[in-house]
Amino acid sequence: MQQIKLLNRATFAGFAATLVGNGIGRFAYIALMPVLIQSGWFSSEDASTLGAATLIDYIFGAPTSSFLQRYYSTGTLIRASLLLSSFSYLGCALKSAPFEWFLTLRTIAGISGAILMVLAPPMIASLHPKEMKARISGVVFSGIGLGAMISGTIIPLLIYQSVESAWLGMGVIAFLATVLTWKTWSLEAKQSHCAMSPASFKDLSKRKRTSIRFVLLAYTFSAIGYLPHTLFWVDYIVRELGMSFTSGGFYWAVFGIGAAIGPIVTGVLGDKVGLKKALLAAFICKAIGVALPLMNTGEVALFVSSLLVGMFTPGIVTLVSTYTLELVGTQLHTKSWGAMTMGFAISQGVVGFVMAHYAPQLSSYNILFMVSTSALILSIVCIAFTSTKQQSLNTAQTNS
Repeated sequence: MQQIKLLNRATFAGFAATLVGNGIGRFAYIALMPVLIQSGWFSSEDASTLGAATLIDYIFGAPTSSFLQRYYSTGTLIRASLLLSSFSYLGCALKSAPFEWFLTLRTIAGISGAILMVLAPPMIASLHPKEMKARISGVVFSGIGLGAMISGTIIPLLIYQSVESAWLGMGVIAFLATVLTWKTWSLEAKQSHCAMSPASFKDLSKRKRTSIRFVLLAYTFSAIGYLPHTLFWVDYIVRELGMSFTSGGFYWAVFGIGAAIGPIVTGVLGDKVGLKKALLAAFICKAIGVALPLMNTGEVALFVSSLLVGMFTPGIVTLVSTYTLELVGTQLHTKSWGAMTMGFAISQGVVGFVMAHYAPQLSSYNILFMVSTSALILSIVCIAFTSTKQQSLNTAQTNS
């Protein structure tokens, strides 16, 4: 049997897709938000609206990808989404453009980013053996974290040149990742990796159908859990705590470092101890990270909070995608993962819009941290009701 390397052409392409679609397309704006307000590009309300717009439009990614797959190949849709995500940042460098121009580009970033998140990970997973699933997903989703880390380290440097330089810098990085992986999206799934996989949800056992519903609920609540850190973390540090923009960029970079290593850590953990245990541990750690600012706003607490939420935001995405694959099989993975992404998107879009609307009126962001911590506790409860890996295997053996 030929040994397959964890880091290969396909996993790099998947990594680039999450880097462009979510790491840069989604998270770079968080690092830009305070300086956009302070430099007069947007008011606080308009800046929050642009952030929320990406979340709301993320909702349309799953149904859009499902519809377009009737007419175009997965590779073609991924390529188009990579290009649109890249150009959405390059276009934002026009300071004199009307607000509607920026709103349109952030809308494009939200929809194309969601399409990349729905289509790319299952496609890359289908190219590899099942026993590598968690580690492969870890490599793919680490692109989210690297994008956050890049935005937290490079944006503060580019800001010293101009705000336009920051927009252009993110766009160039995204476009470079697109070019480097362009040819890879012509690869096709190996049938040997799709064998013995259920073709319909009716073919799943009752235990698995129940478990997939609880995973969907947990992932939906998880979207609420990460919102304060990914919408307002830098703004909270700079404007509410009175720290410098450099400090805000530093803690966002810590978030990014955690996000870059989180999927790898959770991927290895999932393969070693099982996906249910790994998910429970991840949700608990993330809840602690979100709750920390309520108890302490010292430098150590902010560092730990940034690191924990950074690690387990994409880390949980890795585990949920892999757990979904384990429960439903390869043939149903894209459809199921699309439903997971849809639930996540609706939750983060609706709650994110509400948070963005009321945040400028609040005297403190603490209420948002409370809401998100509560949501993550509900996620923990939901995962506790799912079946373990061993139970799923036993069920499959019984059915066969």
